[in-house]
Amino acid sequence: MRIVVALVAALLAQSAAAQYPSKPIRILVPFAAGGVTDIVTRVVAQRMGADSGSAILVENKTGASGRIAYDAAAKSAPDGYTLAAVDGAYPVLPALYALTWDFGSDLVPVTISALAPFVVVVRADSGIKTIGEFVARAKANPGKLNYGSAGVGGANHVVTELFKRAAGVDLTHVPFRGMGEAMVGLIGSTVDVIITAQPTAMSNLKSGKIVPLAVSSEKRSKVLPAVPTGAEAGYPGFVASNWVGLMAPKGTSPEAIAWLHKHVVAALAAPDVKERLEALGAEPSGITPQEFAGVLRDDQKRWAEVIRAANIRAE
Repeated sequence: MRIVVALVAALLAQSAAAQYPSKPIRILVPFAAGGVTDIVTRVVAQRMGADSGSAILVENKTGASGRIAYDAAAKSAPDGYTLAAVDGAYPVLPALYALTWDFGSDLVPVTISALAPFVVVVRADSGIKTIGEFVARAKANPGKLNYGSAGVGGANHVVTELFKRAAGVDLTHVPFRGMGEAMVGLIGSTVDVIITAQPTAMSNLKSGKIVPLAVSSEKRSKVLPAVPTGAEAGYPGFVASNWVGLMAPKGTSPEAIAWLHKHVVAALAAPDVKERLEALGAEPSGITPQEFAGVLRDDQKRWAEVIRAANIRAE
């Protein structure tokens, strides 16, 4: 009887996997609607649903630097019907917080949907036109120039600390409650510089309110081709990318992971999706789960080192 029961259970599991998805898939976005993570996730999910005929729903579950959504996803049934949208700040969390889920195992990678460089920006009326000019001014006034962030421990906070190390400058941190407020602070002269994911800066770059000085990618941005990379400007340590991806609860079947990866890649290949992402200043990705796991390991190690060196403490 035990053998029969085991065989029946195995057959039922195989049948369920073969039928995946048989009900709506829910993606938990840990941040408010309208942000980069939300927009990228919705663009890709909408196309996935249209291509596959499956219902893919995006739900904003905000709070605690994303930890509320990640905890909920990690503790969901591992059936492929609850996913977490993650971004480049996700690997920062273990160095700052006591997490309520196991960072290394309770959520497993599916893929990165899109990635974008960070961009160093100043006010258009600052008189600064190049990253070299900004660094020279910062070195001439140690600690007197302020930089804005979306809050302590966020991706743009730690990447600015990375830039400080690479350029050898001393800047004073002014945390805001989000990058929208930080951008207002920059334009309103509350802070002197911000380093933010390229999509967050695009509207103000197009309007001419802010000036881009450098991007953090290894190669120049397609939407800002005249802006040098950190390495080209003489700061080879300033290399980083923000990204948006999907993760699933531990135990999710390989078949479900493969289905999700396949349909994300197909969505990213659609001309309308590519056009929308590129307009945001983001680049389609679609790497394998194994490659994404490597990104997570490398980023976790790297940001933990930056956080220790800068003595960053969670609020």
